[in-house]
Amino acid sequence: MNAWLQRMNPRERVIVVTGMVLAALVAVYLLIAEPLLQKLDDERARLDSQKALLEWMHTSAAEVRQLRGSGRQVDKSDQAPYLLLDAAVRKSGLPAPVRLEPRGRDGAAAQFENVPFDRLVRMLGSIERRGELSIEDVSITRRETAVNATLTLRRVP
Repeated sequence: MNAWLQRMNPRERVIVVTGMVLAALVAVYLLIAEPLLQKLDDERARLDSQKALLEWMHTSAAEVRQLRGSGRQVDKSDQAPYLLLDAAVRKSGLPAPVRLEPRGRDGAAAQFENVPFDRLVRMLGSIERRGELSIEDVSITRRETAVNATLTLRRVP
């Protein structure tokens, strides 16, 4: 290569050497600097995303603390637990239980057959949220298109 450059006139040599230096600089930029800069931009974007997520978490945590602290007082009903359960079943639109009976003074038991699982779970959630009854025992058996369930609930003291 040295002999090849020596055969050129000085002006051509300057142009070729300058071209080689520029090509080397472009190669270094494209192979080293550009990927590093791209990685830096990606990491900055990821950091911004994580900062936004952290800010959302702090805001949500404050909201959760506020909601937990509000702890609304539930007016306790004097109705028997099996009547409260019956009212919740009717309100949820579930079919009437095959069996609904009191369990002592503070409990109730129900047996359902072929009820939609999602509506049953929503009803149980609403019972828990109201705070009058707590779920003591649940047994659910899957059927082809629905479920069979046996529930035992107790009045919350």
